[in-house]
Amino acid sequence: MAHLAELGALYKRDADSVLALRVEHAHTNMHSIAHGGLLATLADSALGHTIAHQAQVSVVTVQMSVEFLNPVKPGDWLEAHVRIDKQGRRLIYATCLLQVEGRVMLKANAVFAVRAAHTPASDG
Repeated sequence: MAHLAELGALYKRDADSVLALRVEHAHTNMHSIAHGGLLATLADSALGHTIAHQAQVSVVTVQMSVEFLNPVKPGDWLEAHVRIDKQGRRLIYATCLLQVEGRVMLKANAVFAVRAAHTPASDG
């Protein structure tokens, strides 16, 4: 998740695979609320990370729909809660809820493709 380094410090609780972020002014848009792109990125990354950790597979996002339900403000402690809804051999369906103090701010539904096992190239 090196691509998330620009977001600032992310926090992870291993027991339930919750990722969290303290929203800063640098994360806001012209309306002084968290930028939608930041929220979608956090949801997508939390989904992929949790699926990889819980299902022990490598995945890529195929489709993701996002509902922005409530504004997220600077200073908010934003938690990403992920649930795997259905797992097949090739596709995994999951939901992410971004929450502030238990209130749902964003809901993302996504489909991930399971990547084929990587085999190293031969030397020759």
